[in-house]
Amino acid sequence: MEGERFDFGPFRLDPAKLVLWRGGEVVSLTPKALALLRALVEAGGDVVPKSDLMSRVWPDTVVEEANLSVTVASLRKALGTQDDGRSWIETVPRRGYRFLGPVRGPERGRELSLAVLPFQGLGPGAEPHLGLGMADALIGRLTGLEGLRVRPTGAVAHLAGVTPSPHQAAADLGVDAVLTGTLQRDRERVRLSVQLVPRGAAPRPWAAQFDARFTDIFGVQDDVAEQVAAALETRLGRPRPAAGAAHTPRLDAWETCLRGRYFWSRLDPEAMGKAVSCFIDAAAQDPDWAAPQAGLADAHILMAFAGLLAPGEAWDLAGEAARRALDRDPGLAEAHVSSAWVALFRDWDWPAARGGLERALALRPGAPALRQWLGLLLGVSGDVEGARREIAHAREADPLSSLAGALQAFVLEIAGEHEEELLVARRAVELRPDRFLGYWSLGLAAVHCGRADEAAAALLRAVELTGEAAPMRAVLAWALARGSRADQARGLIEELLEEGAPVSPYQVAAARLALGEKGAALDGLERAAAARDPFVVFLKTDAAFAELRGDERFEALLARVYASA
Repeated sequence: MEGERFDFGPFRLDPAKLVLWRGGEVVSLTPKALALLRALVEAGGDVVPKSDLMSRVWPDTVVEEANLSVTVASLRKALGTQDDGRSWIETVPRRGYRFLGPVRGPERGRELSLAVLPFQGLGPGAEPHLGLGMADALIGRLTGLEGLRVRPTGAVAHLAGVTPSPHQAAADLGVDAVLTGTLQRDRERVRLSVQLVPRGAAPRPWAAQFDARFTDIFGVQDDVAEQVAAALETRLGRPRPAAGAAHTPRLDAWETCLRGRYFWSRLDPEAMGKAVSCFIDAAAQDPDWAAPQAGLADAHILMAFAGLLAPGEAWDLAGEAARRALDRDPGLAEAHVSSAWVALFRDWDWPAARGGLERALALRPGAPALRQWLGLLLGVSGDVEGARREIAHAREADPLSSLAGALQAFVLEIAGEHEEELLVARRAVELRPDRFLGYWSLGLAAVHCGRADEAAAALLRAVELTGEAAPMRAVLAWALARGSRADQARGLIEELLEEGAPVSPYQVAAARLALGEKGAALDGLERAAAARDPFVVFLKTDAAFAELRGDERFEALLARVYASA
């Protein structure tokens, strides 16, 4: 580790020499306190269990937990507090400790991290989709800057329509600075006020106003991005050359498509229907523009997972929309992603799916969402180490992403590292307690760790957050069966079947197997395969079906699904 370092606030930690600097002065700390600091910083914001810290800091000595508490206290005293008044080290009750605040790690000392917050609409008729659309456009333009790490749109979308404190938002998102602004539309004109707000001493603050015709909004986005890049000064290189847009959209179509993406990002059934309507309208307003077609493809894919459309119908609609998007703009990364998922879920064409994701990454190499999708594909195909690598890249770019955290938990599940899976899933819930995905991950992890009550509570919350969605209720039935609550599990399954709900036969099969109904489970899996249930591609790595491995019918099904893998 010679020459490596971790920078946070006014401090620099040399992990090889175990020396902490504040400015030009060495901070006086005991070797044990320095070893503790190193362990916490290297965890990258994850909770480090007390047992892990004690074994690492005192490897050859049996010590009491009080020794750890005393060392943490001395370290907190030496570090003081962050600019926002928070401690650098957080105590997580009954679990361990976590290092708070942004850290620039080895070989990344010059890098700045930035979040672009959704712009706040001013005046009558202000709508959150315009502010989120402005943020998304600027994120796309700034992501190519060398030396700058920009949080993706998904990390800030939940702030659309609210007015957070810039400093608090920077702290919550773990970045060096935020770009914030207001947007006021008056008939045919638009006024933007933009501020670059640093969390600490760098970069320098900056502010500007832009006043233009609304029809010039795309040029305004370019102007803002250029001036922000200039404000970040010489710490950054020049932006990567951007591919020219295949088509400049009509303004009404652009605004309608933004509204569709805003609804789509909410992921609930009611909003998904609104998103589809917006994408259809945008496509009618500008038939030559690819983005609404890509939006339709993404919406239909999510509708299949949510049970809002029969999978076969959803895949065909998504595939056709993705094809139309690629015909209009072969350089649109999102369309390649949608096409890849159709190849996987409908056709079980693993090489085509991977090729599509890799083409998308070549078009947008700085997009963390694409890395995590490739990680998911590698995970379900059984490439655990490849999945770890890709999802780690995504988490590095957006460490607060609940989706990336859930995917990390998934990789730990298929690796059999269930205690670590449980910690990561709990962290995902802590980050976004308003999203079902973290609770889903937590429920699965708790089952694997034999924590039936925690699993049931987490999955009940996931059911609530999805509006009682049938697929999530089926997952709850599986967890209840695994937790020796057979009567409740059977009752829930029968309730779903009686309702005629669009429930996943794959998820019901998992519950049947947990109840000891092997034949019914195998029948359900075959129905899931015939229906092209999206979850079938998880079959190879899904711990819920581990006991079926070696069964003739099960192995024949695996051979069909993974024939091209």
